Amino acid sequence: MKTGINWDVIRTELDGMEWEDEGFGDFRREVFIGTAFSLTPSGKYYTPWACSNVTEEEAEKDEAWWEAAESEADARGLYLTSGEGDPCDILAGEYSSPPCEA
Repeated sequence: MKTGINWDVIRTELDGMEWEDEGFGDFRREVFIGTAFSLTPSGKYYTPWACSNVTEEEAEKDEAWWEAAESEADARGLYLTSGEGDPCDILAGEYSSPPCEA
């Protein structure tokens, strides 16, 4: 399944960002890539336990989209997550540890 995510643009945006210190020597950076409304096949936001606004067919297509998108992200050393302020937001990000000091 094609996800419609332009990973080259995401890589360029991430590479232009500063790393955020997560503490304990871990760093991350994330970029907004769209919303569930614009990226998923159903164009809907719902939770698995309360999905009365989505058909079974829509849910299956969305699940296949998420699996493909997460696989594409993983192949590039990235992850997908939802926004802290808005769970409809989808972000791509990466973690890093600083190189060892010589």
